Amino acid sequence: MVLLLTLLAGCGADTPDPSASASVPVGPTPDPMPTFTDVSKGDTDSIVRLLSFTAGKNQAVVVEPVIFMLNPDFCEAFHIPADDRRCLAAWNTSDSQAKITLPRADDAVFALVNQADISKCMDDKGAGSCEVSAREFAAYAEDQNHLIRLTTRNGVAIRLAELYTP
Repeated sequence: MVLLLTLLAGCGADTPDPSASASVPVGPTPDPMPTFTDVSKGDTDSIVRLLSFTAGKNQAVVVEPVIFMLNPDFCEAFHIPADDRRCLAAWNTSDSQAKITLPRADDAVFALVNQADISKCMDDKGAGSCEVSAREFAAYAEDQNHLIRLTTRNGVAIRLAELYTP
């Protein structure tokens, strides 16, 4: 009984365990790798690959989340040597290979870039800002795999905008 009480008394002591030590980083902490946005939850604003779009009410949209970054940031984030051909491009994507079907709000906004005068219909992040009808956006989306800027609210697509990629 005395042994049991002695052991229990030791459990409540505030003396640190001499065998435990705090981990001290030896060098600089590496930047975390970029991650894919989960567009199916919450409110998001991200770049995705548009896989399927149909005009009309009560429709869904199918997208693939991607990591879209300008260079040299992309190559640095993914530890790609600067002389790699991927680093010569203005931008790159890392594909998630995930297909996500999202409900689309009936009052969703669709926007395209005016290819004749890109300065006219483009926001500061390179996404289309000239609003178009769902039918016009569907005509644009016929050629699949476009990169778009997708805005969701509670996992529902509320804005889809063409991403300008020269």
